[in-house]
Amino acid sequence: MSIPRPPDLLDRSRELEVLTRTFRSEGPELVIVTGRRRVGKSYLLARFSQAVGGIYYQATRRTEVQQVRALTRVVGRALDDVALLEGEPFADWESLLRYVVRRADEPLLLVLDEFPYLCEASPALPSILQALLDHDLAGTRLKLVLSGSHISAMRRLQAADQPLYARRTARLVLAPFGIEHVASFAPDLAPLDRLRAWAVFGGLPGHLALLDPHLDLAANVATRMLHSSSRLFDEAEHMLDAFLGDAEVHYSILAAIASGRHTWSGITGRLGRSSGSLSRPMNWLLDMDIVERVVPVTSEAPARSKQALYRLTDPYVRFWHRFVAPLARAGTSAWMSPEETWEARVHPRLDDFMGPAFEQVCREFVRRRGALPFAPVRIGQWWSGRSDAQIDVVALADDGELLVGECKWGTVDRRDLERLRASTAELQHRHGAGPRVHYALFAGRGTEDRRLLADAEEGLVRLVGPEELTARDRPVRPIRAR
Repeated sequence: MSIPRPPDLLDRSRELEVLTRTFRSEGPELVIVTGRRRVGKSYLLARFSQAVGGIYYQATRRTEVQQVRALTRVVGRALDDVALLEGEPFADWESLLRYVVRRADEPLLLVLDEFPYLCEASPALPSILQALLDHDLAGTRLKLVLSGSHISAMRRLQAADQPLYARRTARLVLAPFGIEHVASFAPDLAPLDRLRAWAVFGGLPGHLALLDPHLDLAANVATRMLHSSSRLFDEAEHMLDAFLGDAEVHYSILAAIASGRHTWSGITGRLGRSSGSLSRPMNWLLDMDIVERVVPVTSEAPARSKQALYRLTDPYVRFWHRFVAPLARAGTSAWMSPEETWEARVHPRLDDFMGPAFEQVCREFVRRRGALPFAPVRIGQWWSGRSDAQIDVVALADDGELLVGECKWGTVDRRDLERLRASTAELQHRHGAGPRVHYALFAGRGTEDRRLLADAEEGLVRLVGPEELTARDRPVRPIRAR
């Protein structure tokens, strides 16, 4: 059957391809879908379900009886069964799910969104699904999709000691949008302002969708972020509440990292807590993809590296802690308008804030298909534990071929290239990287250095600016320098 692409769905082509392939398969399927809140899981699954005439149910925190009753009505509407709509609901999960299975002689999609909520109300549900998958689905074409924002709970669902272990047939992990998608939400923003918008709002579609395409960046930040009534004014303050009963320590860890404490000792020192007392909440934040643990790209044993740094994955959370939280604590919104706050407190300091977000954009650019002249095995950054040498962007091939890049939000000149070459020489010496190196300088505001422009003209270095970083519709030109 022909499955129309949902007209209001932006990108997600790979995810749609997986969903379409599993829906068209001849047998039953179990698809696990994970991703952070606001990343667009429900948006994607609800629209795909509508396109194929499937059953979509988004769970909330309710009792088992309430969940079964609500899903009974949803199934009745989707399958046009008047008895289910007007009669008594099913008594339990087993009878409800077996009814759906009996209707799956043709492809039938059943999406259980926010599945961890269902498991909270019905701890036996994974075991019920296990029995269903093992004994009742043969010969059917039921396509079961389990989705959830509680990433650690969804990963736990697939662990070796859990009922659904080794039973999924496909998995989707929805990632936030990259900088190239900002233009779809705010097409009139200039490339530099697209970069700023991504550094402020982040890449979650649920946040980018708040951008008003008719407003400039200043007005968007003022109305969507700095106004005390706006959703993003306090969302970061409550982002963990749906998952944890007591998240005080977790929020404190995020605040410490946002303040510049990126090492484990720096975080524990800032909180005044022992390493043992913070390990569990930190691991939870890592599992939820809210914090990332970064080691030099050349590390052979990343899990044991003593050079690890901890960073917030979401630019919006970084921005909120840097600008919004202090304003909220000081009660600034009571006596200063959002527009005045932008002009006096945010805009003058925004360039100083842009560095980490710009580096993140540049590394993601290198990961795009076609950006590299070789197949990398690792992409990240590198720094020396014995010197000040560091490289913002490193892509490493199996044979030692390298791409190295320096990122500067301002302008670049030939001294940046010379420093990059010196740091690269140290990397090669310490880690035995091969002699073939491609150099790139990423600059927010380009260069006026004639010697550097001449080097770029000769192919000694590639200069990458905002237009290329933020473009979406044109192919990426490979970074190739000799």
